[in-house]
Amino acid sequence: MLRTVATVLLLLLALPAYPAAAQNRAQEFLRRIPEAVEPEPHGEIRTKTDGSRINLPIDPAELDRNLSDTLSEACSRLRFNQRRQGKYYVIVERPNAPPVRYGYAQGSGLNLYDPERLSGPEQLYLFWLDGTSECRVYVTTAP
Repeated sequence: MLRTVATVLLLLLALPAYPAAAQNRAQEFLRRIPEAVEPEPHGEIRTKTDGSRINLPIDPAELDRNLSDTLSEACSRLRFNQRRQGKYYVIVERPNAPPVRYGYAQGSGLNLYDPERLSGPEQLYLFWLDGTSECRVYVTTAP
């Protein structure tokens, strides 16, 4: 019986020290977490710069009048598209809005996939959302 009482007393004396030691270990662990979780610094941020910009003066107000429903439908069916999206592009500056980047192709065949021969030789084509069902094709002529 004396032995049991002595064991209980020793445990009661040791218990206050145990939570302090456990708390110290927990704090040490938590202090090391940022070292393990912190992401590596990333390299240089790349922006979309590939392709060649075509300097073509486009009036944004006139652009909606140049929308071709026939070519837009063919574009949606993948029968009138750019050969390589983003290879050539035109930036259209809009008042009070950010500029818009359109894909570019020529009726002469430059960057144009046209198996049904829908293009005109002197026409220029601007593509919006090419390769999707929402594709829009705007037709203009060289200035």
